[in-house]
Amino acid sequence: MSELDPDKSHDQLPRTAFVTIGATAGFRALLYEVISEKFLLTLKSHGFTNLIVQCGPDLEYFNSIRPYHALKSYGLEITAFSYAPDLRPYFNQAASSEENNNMRRAGVVISHAGSGSIIEALEFDGLLVAVPNPQLMDNHQVEIAEEMASQGYLIHGKLGFLADAVENVDSTVMSQWPPGPSPDSAYQNGGLWEAINELMPRPS
Repeated sequence: MSELDPDKSHDQLPRTAFVTIGATAGFRALLYEVISEKFLLTLKSHGFTNLIVQCGPDLEYFNSIRPYHALKSYGLEITAFSYAPDLRPYFNQAASSEENNNMRRAGVVISHAGSGSIIEALEFDGLLVAVPNPQLMDNHQVEIAEEMASQGYLIHGKLGFLADAVENVDSTVMSQWPPGPSPDSAYQNGGLWEAINELMPRPS
């Protein structure tokens, strides 16, 4: 469901925040935070026009707590859905691009910290905030987010502080993805999965 504004200016280039929690595990704490007043006001202050939320199994929950006055109060059109066979169009909406000879500003992707979603999001030119799901045990999401944040490829998002991460969206410069292998790496042919092997935490 989404809100439509017939009076919305057609010359304003959209700026999108895309939230994805993955296909299987619920992540209600993340969904709750991205429709908090603080978070929505932060999006508004940075010129965001669209908030798209992939809710997985929690769509009914999200629809029960979402603010239906968001367009009037925050200038945001909110769209929510459970699943999609391909999330790349949504990642692309949050990336910078040229439209009608005007440059669309990069938005932000806020994702659970699963490695598959992280790698897919990094293929697009936008800011990625990866938020580990504390409900998942032994899934290494915290380690992945910390390691890749330390390398400058994403922001390690923490529940309770997501508005702060978005607050710096226009001043944050991320490292180029994918990186090349280090000189002493066994992965000298380059490529996406070799880059992932370079960045994943190693057992001590």
